[in-house]
Amino acid sequence: MRMIGQDDEVEAIIARTALKYDLLPYQSRAFPQSHPSRIGAIASLFGLAAAPLETARVLELGCAAGGNIIPHALACPDASFIGIDLARTQVAAGRTRIAKLGLTNVEIRCQSFTEIGDELGSFDYILCHGVYSWVPPAVQDAILRIIRARLSPVGVAYVSYNVLPGWRMLQPLRDAFLLQVADEVDSLGRVAKARELLSFLAGATPDKGPYGDMLRSWSERLATLSDDYVAHEFLEEMNQPSTVRDFAANAARNGLGFLAECDLASMILENYGTEVARQVRARSNNDLVESEQYLDLLSGRTFRQTLLVASERQATLNRVLKPASIAPFHFLTQSGTRVEEKGGQYVVTDISGRSLSTSSRAVAEGIGHLVAAFPSSSSLDDCIDAVTDDEGAAREMVADALYRMLLVGMVTLSSEPVRAGRGGDRPEAIRLARADAAEGALSTTNLRHETVTLDPATRVLLPAMDGSLDQPALARRLAAEAVAGRIAFTRNGETVSDAEAISQVATEHLTTLLEGMANAGLLQSCATID
Repeated sequence: MRMIGQDDEVEAIIARTALKYDLLPYQSRAFPQSHPSRIGAIASLFGLAAAPLETARVLELGCAAGGNIIPHALACPDASFIGIDLARTQVAAGRTRIAKLGLTNVEIRCQSFTEIGDELGSFDYILCHGVYSWVPPAVQDAILRIIRARLSPVGVAYVSYNVLPGWRMLQPLRDAFLLQVADEVDSLGRVAKARELLSFLAGATPDKGPYGDMLRSWSERLATLSDDYVAHEFLEEMNQPSTVRDFAANAARNGLGFLAECDLASMILENYGTEVARQVRARSNNDLVESEQYLDLLSGRTFRQTLLVASERQATLNRVLKPASIAPFHFLTQSGTRVEEKGGQYVVTDISGRSLSTSSRAVAEGIGHLVAAFPSSSSLDDCIDAVTDDEGAAREMVADALYRMLLVGMVTLSSEPVRAGRGGDRPEAIRLARADAAEGALSTTNLRHETVTLDPATRVLLPAMDGSLDQPALARRLAAEAVAGRIAFTRNGETVSDAEAISQVATEHLTTLLEGMANAGLLQSCATID
């Protein structure tokens, strides 16, 4: 009889994990931070060459149903995409979606990472989200070996993982679930038992200190999290958080070097205070990974999204950033960012409360353009074009303002522009949103590679928004859907049932719907070909 070796055990764990993902698929969606245009921008910011997304080759390890790469494939027909996943249910769903969209530049393969060989060739971007911490150490090594072997000369990889010591605060919750919730095939049943257990523990615990606080806070938070997240974050056989130091060391052993975090602002020491920055630099001896390790100790961070490059490329990195460094890029703001004049100062504030103050009207005009362009991106030149003063004098000031906003996390870099539409007489929705809505999907992916939830009225309207119908025709379609009972309008708290009143409400509601779609990045720019 053949003895079971380590490789057999690893494959058995992988197979069991794949089965659970088949039984309760993880929501396959877009992850904005993993967008190649953002990854490429960060690489370029630090002086590295990066491939343009339009013609790039992209590999995703653990692609699920392709929710993260299919939108890219639709937007970039001259680029090519391959996804790898072992969950057959998700692979089948992804292949069906690809076929319905008629895409020929994206493929999803059902296979284990350990089976990947040279036949795939090289890739400019390799993405691995939500996998590394949930597989055995041998598979973690395999992931990093694959990344190194498959990276092109200008390749950049994205790997996300749970981080210690911060994630250790969640370990008691996972321990409690694994102790009391049997490992059964019924994943949804396990999640229900975990929720019930936590509800009991939170209400019955006599502890008034940190442990009791953790149970009570997580009881409230768990109620807002989806079943698939709870199952795969807390109930999986494997969940092995890593320190950033150990992750970087493992990457180095496999020929990869730490480039940066997708969240650039989290790396800027001054964001933690001048004295903290001074001490961290001294304690880490200005070593980047050690500095990041100290920041994890300070912040209690539980999750990282790290960019890696081939080790030999680190020698060409330029980590000295300055305002001139940002000139080639495009900038994205968040919804809710505003520019206001207060007591002779112009104040830019985002929804997280971060702010930038300036006395320069030129800066206020330039940043004002960026804010007004949301959800589209703006370049430095776009911002300068909005300045009414001498552009030459304003350029340096606006660049400095954008640079400071980048460092504190008020803007995000992209190597490619985002051009969203605002509507018009014949508003056109992006093709992916139309297709997803036609399939009855509850969400879609917008032009910023963000997940957008679709309300019932938007969902029934989107499939018709191919640019052929004017707004009155769209209002009539909306009214017809209400008359048919597929959606409902209310007025003064009561459902509108009269056909004439429905028509009036539909016309009034259409304006709000179109504005919402525009702000959500679901409308096509007239300058962009879908």
